[in-house]
Amino acid sequence: MKNGFIKAVMLSIAAVGSLCSQPISLHRNDHLFAASGHSMISITTGIPYVGITEYAYGFSDRFSLGFMAGVTPHVEGYGLRVRAILSQPSEKFRIYFRAPLFYYPKTKDLGGDPWVLGWPVISGEWTVGSGTRVSVGGGAVVTSCYHSLLRHLGLRKSHVKAAEEDNTEEKEHKGFMGGVWNTLHAGIAFPVTSNITFQSEASLVMSGIKIAGNDWVGGPPVILVTGFSYSF
Repeated sequence: MKNGFIKAVMLSIAAVGSLCSQPISLHRNDHLFAASGHSMISITTGIPYVGITEYAYGFSDRFSLGFMAGVTPHVEGYGLRVRAILSQPSEKFRIYFRAPLFYYPKTKDLGGDPWVLGWPVISGEWTVGSGTRVSVGGGAVVTSCYHSLLRHLGLRKSHVKAAEEDNTEEKEHKGFMGGVWNTLHAGIAFPVTSNITFQSEASLVMSGIKIAGNDWVGGPPVILVTGFSYSF
């Protein structure tokens, strides 16, 4: 009887340990949020990017900050990505916010000026069997060349000098100046191992209710992301 009691206690402890370890294991297969105090590396490819590498750190289970470097067929970029869980009413569903901010150095293909891109997105995500995550959402891509951004932020030295510079830009710079487009997306992610997660997402780029035209800076009016994340 004593041996049976000890065995029952050991089985109970093992069961509790298994239950306690599940959230950690599931969090390791979270392609968006590194666990609090932990890190994650992601490598992705798609359109318009040939490749993006990101290192992200979890400041909490609900907030991560990533540092990124990427390259398209025409330009390379560097930036940050903020992620935050806005609401999580259950373990199977959450609403989150993410916003990458890219800086692109001076390039000939876009008029010779450095420029920036921001893409804030809000998504709803469901976790289904085997840890697979399915998400849908929308956002907006906002771009601006460096000089145009300074002008809108009121950081030029004087109105007279700004006007002179604007006139010079209009004469000499006929390339990319900036724009705003809205996006709709759907994505899927699933665990490969306890630390590695596969992810894929497709976004349609639009101008209002119409598909984006030639003014879209990314080429085809789609943003595709496919890759893997490794959690430490």
